[in-house]
Amino acid sequence: MIINGSEGSISFYFKGLLISSFPMTKKKTKEYYFSQGNTLIIDGMRNKYNVKKLIHIFTLYCNSIYIRKRDKKPIYASDHKLFMESITALMKLKIVENDSQNGYLIMPKKKISIHNV
Repeated sequence: MIINGSEGSISFYFKGLLISSFPMTKKKTKEYYFSQGNTLIIDGMRNKYNVKKLIHIFTLYCNSIYIRKRDKKPIYASDHKLFMESITALMKLKIVENDSQNGYLIMPKKKISIHNV
């Protein structure tokens, strides 16, 4: 399900499957969502995990959410948030590229023009 905000939405994909969608507003921009991934990396390193271990953890989590979505099992809101943080962290670490199978898609709000006919 795609969730729209006042500025549109940002959707996250993994292995060609739409996993999560978040609203975009004036405050919740692309930079806001990607800063969540940066925070996850920093928190992991503060807890004494090296980058290789963090990559492994983030990838395992994305795979587990992908399997739940593929099998049409419920995914809780907190899991969607952690998935978004994990996928953006993997993109920041250049493990996942934003391409046709993985990454994100920004859909701006469509502006409706009203013409008197």
